Amino acid sequence: MTSDSQDRPPQPKTVLIIGGGISGLIAATVLQRAGIHVTILDKGRGIGGRLATRRIRNPAYGEGIFDYGAQFFTVSDPIFQAWIDEWQQNGVVKEWSRQFSEGGKPCYRGINSNRSIAQYLANHLAIHTQTRAIQMTWNASHWRVQTENGANFPGEALILTSPIPQSLALLDDSEILLPSLLRYRLENVIYHPCIAVLALLEKPSRIPEPGGLRLKDASLAWVACNQKKGISQGNAVTLQATPEFSHAYWETDNAMAAETLLEIASPWLGSSVMEYQVHRWRYSQPQTFLGEPYLALSEPGRLVMAGDAFSSPKTEDASLNVERAVLSGWQAAHYLLGG
Repeated sequence: MTSDSQDRPPQPKTVLIIGGGISGLIAATVLQRAGIHVTILDKGRGIGGRLATRRIRNPAYGEGIFDYGAQFFTVSDPIFQAWIDEWQQNGVVKEWSRQFSEGGKPCYRGINSNRSIAQYLANHLAIHTQTRAIQMTWNASHWRVQTENGANFPGEALILTSPIPQSLALLDDSEILLPSLLRYRLENVIYHPCIAVLALLEKPSRIPEPGGLRLKDASLAWVACNQKKGISQGNAVTLQATPEFSHAYWETDNAMAAETLLEIASPWLGSSVMEYQVHRWRYSQPQTFLGEPYLALSEPGRLVMAGDAFSSPKTEDASLNVERAVLSGWQAAHYLLGG
């Protein structure tokens, strides 16, 4: 294991990335801009990971558009600020508010939705969605990744950007052994879960402008009006539970979790709920961090692990998780580029 080496092999010509979240998309963009052929494999129907947006359509009450993963993000690093500047110039993101962050820093969001940031990055990338990697094999000069649907993808180097427990499971299924100390460190990175409820209301919510409210409730951490936020015409409200509630209700059915959260949120809803959906984020955000921006393995082949848990944060501010993911993907790509 290494995060820096004086004896790096030459740049790969092809790179496979497993995970289409923001870390994988940033790594792919950096590598592709450097002339590397990149392919992303993602098990989900859409890309973006926790830059997640969903639609709920109701014949009588219209369509609600919900940001239900990361609600906004802040910036502390000039490298990430350069990405934000590019996205602003291209009409992808805007400043939403300054009242949600520590110290009144600008809080950014996607103009159309937070998933639209991922869609912008994915526009010129080779991405295979609904493609779950099940085994990785090193064949002397390149990796070959087998997927659940029977396809195989080759690459001279491999980047894993899935949450660490998922990456470890894939390594195990591929019979790739890690040094015991490294394995121990990775297994001790813990993530908070989060249960999110997406509620389409009959009438506009009572959530104040600009459309988000951080709560000091033991069960409900955040409520957002996606209409006031500016991404939905329908009365679309996102509720996000606290880690404590999410742990306690993880094994309960969706109806019980949703009804409990909707009851707690009722003062800010002020309306009947016409439809709702529940999403469970098992790996919502890191609770502990590895302390390095990425991990690079040279055996059996060139393999890099990256993501928002691969960092040494100065603060546990969750609004910086998108930045952590971006910086990890950026640094993993530059490692493969030799710098």
